[in-house]
Amino acid sequence: MSYIDTIVCTGYSRLPDGMAAKNLFGVMGVGFEIDPETDCIVNASSTFVTNMCTDFIRNIFTGHDLKEGLEAPIEKFEKRYFGLGKKAIVSAMRDAYNQYLIYKSMNI
Repeated sequence: MSYIDTIVCTGYSRLPDGMAAKNLFGVMGVGFEIDPETDCIVNASSTFVTNMCTDFIRNIFTGHDLKEGLEAPIEKFEKRYFGLGKKAIVSAMRDAYNQYLIYKSMNI
């Protein structure tokens, strides 16, 4: 697999007032770079203001096989993330996953 063969699926959701990311971006964005041959996430990104939080998401999701759904890494995120906008962030993750499902349904 080369990175030329990967796809990117993104999801967005509204952020609550009080988050720095809302002032900068207006919404929370989460992106998954996926190897469509293996259905594994090879990279993840977000519109968190800090690199640490983006790295946190990347560490949880990278290597996850999307054939298993998204609940396990979301559960891991929810147990370990304590900050504003948790529901909005999870919503953006689910939206990115739904984009992946749309891609898969079009490329069967």
